Amino acid sequence: MIFQSKKKIKVGIIGGAGYGGTELIKLLLFHPKVVLSFVTSRKHTGVKISQVHRFLRGTTELSFIEPNIETLPQETDLVFLATPHGTSMNLVPRLMERMPKARIIDLSGDFRLEDPELYRQYYGKEHSAPDLLEKFVYGLTELNRSAVSHARYVANPGCFATGIIFPLFPLLRADAVKESVSVVAVTGSSGSGELPKEATHHPVRAKNFKSYKILEHQHIPEIERFIRDSFFKQKESHSNTQGNAAVENRQHQRQGNGPGPRIGFVPQSGPFVRGIYTTVMVYNPEIDEEEIRAAFEMLYKKEKFVRIVDGSPEVTMVYGTNFVEVAWACRRGFVVSMSAIDNLVKGASGQAVQNMNVMFGFAEDEGIRFPGMLP
Repeated sequence: MIFQSKKKIKVGIIGGAGYGGTELIKLLLFHPKVVLSFVTSRKHTGVKISQVHRFLRGTTELSFIEPNIETLPQETDLVFLATPHGTSMNLVPRLMERMPKARIIDLSGDFRLEDPELYRQYYGKEHSAPDLLEKFVYGLTELNRSAVSHARYVANPGCFATGIIFPLFPLLRADAVKESVSVVAVTGSSGSGELPKEATHHPVRAKNFKSYKILEHQHIPEIERFIRDSFFKQKESHSNTQGNAAVENRQHQRQGNGPGPRIGFVPQSGPFVRGIYTTVMVYNPEIDEEEIRAAFEMLYKKEKFVRIVDGSPEVTMVYGTNFVEVAWACRRGFVVSMSAIDNLVKGASGQAVQNMNVMFGFAEDEGIRFPGMLP
C-alpha cells in the first residue's frame, strides 16, 4: 500500500561528506515535503555542514553527527545511505532494528544483487547480510515504478547502470538484441568520489582519455539482473498495446528463462567533472526502424525526466539535473542507442529522491524538477 503523508517526513543521511551525500543534502534541504533531521560523517562529527560544504552556507544550521546507529532518532521516516561499497551491508541490519518503521534507500552497491557470490566476485568481499538481499527493490524509477511504490527498502542503481539501461531497454522491447550488446560509457571524474586518487588527479585526467575495468565493471551484473527480472514482465504488460505477438514469441523462443543477452561493457574516463555519456550498439540486419521508434516513444514519451532527442544526447544539457537524454540511430544493420545523464543526480542522489517521492506518494518530480545550466 502506498504511504501518503500530508505532513513533512523526517529524513536522515548516513554519509554526508562525499559527493553523493552532498548532493542529497542540497536536494533535501529544498524539498517541500522533507525535514532533514540528521546527517552523519565520522570525519566531520560536530562540524557544521556549511563549514564543510561552503556552498551550502546560509541554507542550514545542521552539524554532522557521529554515525552511531544506536543514538540516531528512532522516529525517522527514511534513511539514505550514501556510504562506500561494503559499508551499508553492515549498517542496514542495525538500522532495521533501531528504526523498524523507517524506510531505507541505499546508494551503494551492497543490495543491488541477489546473489552473494556475484557480490564477492565483483566487489571483492563477502556479503555480511545475504539474507536481506531479496528485501531490496531495484530503484530504476521509470522502469520499476510499481515495485518502488510498494517498497520499504530500495537499492539505488549504479550511475553506469542507469546510463546503460535507459538506452538498452527500448532495443530489447523492439527485439533488436539477438545475443550480445556492446556498450561504451564515458564518465566524469566526480564518479570516482571525493578522495583524490592518482588516476583522477585533475592535471592527469584533464589531458587524458582511457578505459578501465574493461569487461569487468561491477555494474554489469546489476544490469543483467534487471533485464532478466524486468524485461519479460514489462514486455508482457505492453504486448497487447503493441499488438506484436510474433515478436513476443520470438523473444521467448530465443531467450527462454536464460540470463538474457551478453553485455560487453567498456567504461572510460573522460576529461570532465560531471556526467556519463553512454553508447549501446547491436548489429541486426533484420531490424525494423519503426519498431525502434515505437519502443522509445512507448517507454519514455510520457516520462517527466526522459527526453527523446534528435541526433545526439549531450552531457551539458543534463548537467546538474535529474533528466536523462536518449536518442537512437539505425544504419546498415547497426543500431546505436545513446544516453546522457548527470552521474551525481540522475545517476545517484536525484534518482534516490525520485524513488523517495514514489515510495511516499509524493509527486514524482517534487523537489527535483529544475533545468541545468547553459553555458
